[in-house]
Amino acid sequence: MSGLGNGIPFSWNLVTDVRVLWSYEFMRNAVEAGTAIAIMAGIIGYFVVLRRSSFASHALGHTGFSGAAAAVLVGAPPVYGLLVFTIAVATGMGFLGKRASARDVEIGTMLAFALGLGLLFISLYQGYAQEAYSILFGEVLAISSSEVALTVWTSLGVLAVIALIYRPLLFASLDEDVAEAKGLPLIGLNLVFLILLAVAISFAVQIIGVLLIFALMVTPAAIAVRLTTRPLSAVIVSVLVALTAVWGGLFVTLFTNYPASFFIVGIVFVEYVFIRGIGALRETALLQAVAAPERDGVRALRNASLAASISQLLFVAGVVLLAGSLLAFPGAAWDPSGLYAHALPALLALASATVVGAVASLLHFSGFRKMAATSREFTSPAFLTLVGLLGIALTAGGAALYVSGVTLAGVSYGLAPVAELFGIPLLFIGVVLFLAGVMGQAIGNWRVGLRYQERTLRTGAVLLFVPLLGYVCSFFGYRRALAQESSTHPTAPLG
Repeated sequence: MSGLGNGIPFSWNLVTDVRVLWSYEFMRNAVEAGTAIAIMAGIIGYFVVLRRSSFASHALGHTGFSGAAAAVLVGAPPVYGLLVFTIAVATGMGFLGKRASARDVEIGTMLAFALGLGLLFISLYQGYAQEAYSILFGEVLAISSSEVALTVWTSLGVLAVIALIYRPLLFASLDEDVAEAKGLPLIGLNLVFLILLAVAISFAVQIIGVLLIFALMVTPAAIAVRLTTRPLSAVIVSVLVALTAVWGGLFVTLFTNYPASFFIVGIVFVEYVFIRGIGALRETALLQAVAAPERDGVRALRNASLAASISQLLFVAGVVLLAGSLLAFPGAAWDPSGLYAHALPALLALASATVVGAVASLLHFSGFRKMAATSREFTSPAFLTLVGLLGIALTAGGAALYVSGVTLAGVSYGLAPVAELFGIPLLFIGVVLFLAGVMGQAIGNWRVGLRYQERTLRTGAVLLFVPLLGYVCSFFGYRRALAQESSTHPTAPLG
């Protein structure tokens, strides 16, 4: 299968694709430098968020633009100009005061002057505009082997200093007042940290650019602090998020020929929105238990299992019909018009399975929500089922967007690659969320089975890894639960 845009052809075999990626020296350099920068940015970024110094990191990134522009103007590597300017400005910031959160006016003033200098240097530069463009948006694929070595050794040096000052820096970041009362040298700690931040930003600019530096220096840590309150765990999560963004961005850019910076920013943005959305979803009124007899919840779950069984039958039928059509007309696999012509019954069956599956998820959510009125243990299955509903919507939307892109590509429409580009990740995210919904239903079915001592229902929960068998078994389990006498469950009578 060919890649999007003018990218290198790719297949669905990830092992092969990774081998292809690693066969190019410029990609090896990019991965090695990107890995070092992601680790450094993930750790430094945690302290940036903890110390509420996001504006400082943003300002240092833009200040580095002036330094890089000055270096380009005199014919020096941009990274040296970045280091000189950002370290100089960071040193100035460090002496502005003890508290990291009380320097916004001074930082803003220095930022404005630095940007003015950058504009002057760019206007004086008469060379190739690509140099200035790489400063603004990053050019990780142009990193040389010598720059990789410099990046790796600098990252190790920064991490060594962080390890040495970790405890006092963490203490001062968590509570400056107490740290000052204990006699910690706040000015010295601030100065050292800001210089480390300046060095990290100077190298991160190579892959993300000064205009997008915020995404790599702050967003992974912002995700981490929402997932855990333990410092070490938050640092690990922050590093992992930064690494997935950099690796994922580089992998996709090789096969699409679009800017790596966009994919890196896009990945961390989607992750941040997802975490924020999940948090908001947990607090929504939809997850509050409703006052309803438990029997109503069990009945809704029985109907949900029936609807899900029908959905799975339609899905299996659609897959069988689609396979038969593709065997007869192989060329229709990547041709939407060919699919419509030769596999319309299969597409209708799959579309019907999606609709009925959404109805089944709604009924599952309603049932678990009603069950939560008498036992809070059903709140989590209700939440996961709601996530699964979102997954169904994203899967359908991503598939429609991708198919639209393929169709538009046939008429050479300019936005066709964009539709394909956004359709694939939406489809992937949707499938993941849908599987989370199925997992929630399995957990809920298991708990209901334990609650009513119904072995058939527990078996159905285990069998949900083969959905058709699991849902059919769950349906009979819920029927048996409804048929029980009320004396078997005195706290929630079924009769």
